[in-house]
Amino acid sequence: MKNYVVIPYDPTWKALDWVYEHCPSYITNDRMVPGSKSPSWPPPPGPRPYPDHGIEDIKIRFYFGDERDATAFALKWA
Repeated sequence: MKNYVVIPYDPTWKALDWVYEHCPSYITNDRMVPGSKSPSWPPPPGPRPYPDHGIEDIKIRFYFGDERDATAFALKWA
């Protein structure tokens, strides 16, 4: 199994609160936007940098040091 889990973006970040409390091996997360090579968020001011993609296309990848934490997170959020 991979030591990361991909879930849809949630602007309330409830999964992040949960992972801090329940997964001690949580490392970090990054966003995945189709066609994007930059992980920066929020996007810079001005025109939408990804006009063909809405917020529903954004995914968040959570990384873990322990496969058990990744599995527990996936069962809860994926």
